[in-house]
Amino acid sequence: MLTDINPFVYSHPLAPAEIIDRDDETRELLTNAVGGHYVRLYAPRKYGKTSLLQRALADGEREEGLIPVLVDLYRVVSLADVTVRIERAYARHLKGAVRARVDQFLQRTGIGLSLGATGISARIQLDPKADPLPALHALLDLPLRLEQSGGYRALIAFDEFQDIQKVPDLDGLVRSHIQYHGDVASYVFAGSEPGLMEQLFEDRDRPLYGSAVPMRLGRLAPQDVGAYVAERFAESGRDVGEALGSLLHAADGHPQRAMLLAHRLWASVEPGGAATLENWRRAHEAALAELDAEFDAEWRHLDTSEQKTLRSVIEGGGSPYRGDVLARLALTKDMVRKALPRLAASALIERHGDRHEIVDPLFAEWIRRSADPPEMVDP
Repeated sequence: MLTDINPFVYSHPLAPAEIIDRDDETRELLTNAVGGHYVRLYAPRKYGKTSLLQRALADGEREEGLIPVLVDLYRVVSLADVTVRIERAYARHLKGAVRARVDQFLQRTGIGLSLGATGISARIQLDPKADPLPALHALLDLPLRLEQSGGYRALIAFDEFQDIQKVPDLDGLVRSHIQYHGDVASYVFAGSEPGLMEQLFEDRDRPLYGSAVPMRLGRLAPQDVGAYVAERFAESGRDVGEALGSLLHAADGHPQRAMLLAHRLWASVEPGGAATLENWRRAHEAALAELDAEFDAEWRHLDTSEQKTLRSVIEGGGSPYRGDVLARLALTKDMVRKALPRLAASALIERHGDRHEIVDPLFAEWIRRSADPPEMVDP
């Protein structure tokens, strides 16, 4: 039986108990939920957004008696997709007497809904032409039924909410229901693409305009990452040693990248040993090699002006308008002004005061290395 298991998980969302810090963010979410507010949560991909949602839902259920429901809307493209996702989310999260009463209600509707294996998803598979809209209306009204079934209050989180843009008029349909749920449910609309989330909630012509309190999930504090990494090294019979400072600098508060680097570093240290700078060098190179194909695909997806603007942000130390850098890259200020909003909308860069910064510190390093390849050595 394997006993020496790498404690650093980076390939999927962490369990609530494993999240680094985020106490303040969890408390803010729950304070809004108990107060009856809706929240628009934004975080770049791999910032721990889903893990935070899971923790807030778990804490809300345990501490406040909330009924937690997490709906994953990643890559939905149709009303049928959304209907199935919501039905399955309720099936996963409802328990006990509340679940039984809600399931009885759903089956009495006569439109093929169920929290068991014979729900709308099975019906749609058997008959792809089946109209999911009546079922979706019933599911969006479920918070009212939860309250009638003895529940205190529902906390419903829609993860990757920006993907509803692919389903025409879905935001209007959602609003037509949730506007009546203030007394029985709170909603978190979480997304990882700021441009699309802004369109949904900040465009005056959109149904959800101004309907949710904005909340931005930021980077982790270095001291919190350092304590987490050092503790798990020690618990597994290793010492993070002199490599910790380099790891914290390279991760720069990015949650997933910190776990990836820690995973690679741990794997390079023998049981009972302490990490050296050589261990760090090998771990760092292994992490970058693992990400090379991902970064190359991301880079090729960008147009030339966006690629050059990312380089100008890096080479300008956060300022993309430095004259010497623009000249070297054959880049104009007008090109930069047009590219920056597109890069920010896709969460590749973020702004801190007058400085711009690449969201993913390892992507920034990959760009830097690609722009300055090692010199060829004559044999």
